[in-house]
Amino acid sequence: MTTLRIHITPCFVYLILSPADGTPLSIRSKNNHMICVSKLMHSNGLRRFNMHIVTLHSVWILLVAMTGVDVQGAGPPITCEAGTFIVGEPASITCNFRVLITSTERPINMARYPSDAPRGAIGTDVLLCRWSAEKRKHDCFTDMANYTFDGILTDHLTVKIPAASFEHTGLYMCFFVPSEGTDPHPCELRVQAKPKRNNTENTNTGEPEESQAVLPIVLPCVIVVLVGVCIAGLVLFMRRRRANRARKSMIMELRHRSKTTKPLLPDEKQQVDKLSEVFQLSQTSLQKVVNVLEQEMQAGLHSSTQRSADTGMFRTFVSPLPTASELGYIMVFQLRSDRLTIELVIIPSSEAACPSQRFSVPKGVANGIQLFDFIADKAEQIVKENFTFLDDNRKLKKAFNKNPLQMPVAFVFAFPCKHETISKAYLTKWTKELDWKDVVCKDLKEMLQQAFKRKKRLNNLEIVAIVNDTVSTLVSAACSDPQCKVALHVGNGLNACYVEYFNTTGAECPDAEKQIEVINTELGGLWNEENLDYLRTVYDRELDDYSANPGSQSLEKMVSWMYIGEIVRLVLKRLFPSVSRDCDLFKQYSFCSEYVMIIERDTEDSFDKTANLLLGLGIEDCTDEDLKVVRDVCRLVYERSASLAAAGLAALINHVNQPEVTIVVDGILCRSYPHFLDLMHSKTLQLVKPGLTFSLVSPSCDRSIGAARIAAASLRLRNTKKSNK
Repeated sequence: MTTLRIHITPCFVYLILSPADGTPLSIRSKNNHMICVSKLMHSNGLRRFNMHIVTLHSVWILLVAMTGVDVQGAGPPITCEAGTFIVGEPASITCNFRVLITSTERPINMARYPSDAPRGAIGTDVLLCRWSAEKRKHDCFTDMANYTFDGILTDHLTVKIPAASFEHTGLYMCFFVPSEGTDPHPCELRVQAKPKRNNTENTNTGEPEESQAVLPIVLPCVIVVLVGVCIAGLVLFMRRRRANRARKSMIMELRHRSKTTKPLLPDEKQQVDKLSEVFQLSQTSLQKVVNVLEQEMQAGLHSSTQRSADTGMFRTFVSPLPTASELGYIMVFQLRSDRLTIELVIIPSSEAACPSQRFSVPKGVANGIQLFDFIADKAEQIVKENFTFLDDNRKLKKAFNKNPLQMPVAFVFAFPCKHETISKAYLTKWTKELDWKDVVCKDLKEMLQQAFKRKKRLNNLEIVAIVNDTVSTLVSAACSDPQCKVALHVGNGLNACYVEYFNTTGAECPDAEKQIEVINTELGGLWNEENLDYLRTVYDRELDDYSANPGSQSLEKMVSWMYIGEIVRLVLKRLFPSVSRDCDLFKQYSFCSEYVMIIERDTEDSFDKTANLLLGLGIEDCTDEDLKVVRDVCRLVYERSASLAAAGLAALINHVNQPEVTIVVDGILCRSYPHFLDLMHSKTLQLVKPGLTFSLVSPSCDRSIGAARIAAASLRLRNTKKSNK
């Protein structure tokens, strides 16, 4: 079936013939410029045309009188609707999926991009919906402030903005995660200043005068449009060869504006064989990684063999594990990467007293004082706007502790820390490409508490627990499943923690009265250079040399989501030596890790996704053999990441040495890409000791619940000690 479409401008009418493949059918008035892509389905395949057809200035005048025409047929698989809104008034973004969202059982993401964002740019998350297999529904939350979502998911979803501002302008796009098999179309949300009040209504009828002139001219407009369609169609068929010659230049203009040269990839088979030797890890190599990591874990638990403080196996002072009996109001701050989340958690109901608010740390923040002042600023803003019940002294006194004016705080800090107590911790080093000055080796509680004191509204906030994000994930899961003793996080970083039984593993007990304690392994930095450095490739070394923290986090840089895309880019840079160095392929971190997941799933029959992504980076005119090599590179890097993560997990299971253990896994690689989790699971089965069994589960609730329980348990223990005295 063929669909006929017309685009009308002030001077020209463009006719578009396209197959019924989901491309929108539209007759739409635009500004003085328009680029049209024409398609025609013939027996010998799909062709695209772009042709100037005929001048119909009268049609434009009539359509303008009708205040614009917009007729659309079947749209692409995922479309987006926004529009132009006035500052301060409500706005909304609606995404149409054309399928029942819950039936897909796939994570959904809405992202915002700058209006001038280039192809392949990384957007800012607005809405994240994760599929919960247990609840048989999506768990959704907005990732940015001033957006709301009503939780309704059918074949569409709507995100609302209570008060539009110029910060909300940009392109919005919804897509499944991973986005394979979909072709999401973005929409632009525009915000304009409030117009001056102008009385345009008819004093007699109360209706705008323009609306009274629309109906009498509808029929002539339809007749003129039909005549134009016939004429334009005839001319299009006569000039289709000319349009076909213009196809290639038009596609290049739309998709790629960089000057590049045709890639000259060396012998493909030879290159793939060499890369396979570099990236594929044998069973023997993986088993050696497991053995070395086990030795490093054991050494880190004894004072006589303990390594320097920045390598891992840190005490957390979480002992024993909190239970479901904790009670109270806990304010939870989470600093993970360069994002801050603040919320108030009520336990044991595991409810948020107000919606969590998320903020991105500004680029201008350069040191510790500025960082913690930023945290305090956002906390003061939330307290001022939401926490009106903080004045309810009687309620707080009855619900929690003896000092009703004191609000306890749990600080989730996703970076390596050495603890002296549960609330006193020192940063040993920055990771995840961050490097805020004057924070390393400083007392985090003191720095944040001083920032609170500089704000009048925050004088009553008290930090009672500093918790690693992986530790809080473990506690959240253990409250509902007592068998859960291990947590693994594979996202922008790599880390794991576990419950250490000092009386059974032979580890050195830190305190005479303690028998168990959660140990934070800092797995991403648990790396023995002497025994394992041979596993690092030339690409790993180049990545490390140009990173913010060279010489550390070696395992994390080979596994985590933040780095695998960059490793692929460094490989491709060598495989395509003739590509212009001005293209995006030669820009650091331009090849995001999501590309790896998309390309890795391309089939032998079609490399369209791979070709489109490479085109955005400046690599054009690739043959199928070239595209296959790129896919193989992504697959090798992806599988090596899963294999090394499995080696770390197997070392942890062997160290715990329990017949059955439940492991909660989190992070974007495990959460959003089931293939990664399946591959990691199968590799782990091959590496654990005989007789040990394990099961992998997803988090049942947010890590903020675990952090709140840790803080509540710590405060309860402190109050108990005071009362005993």
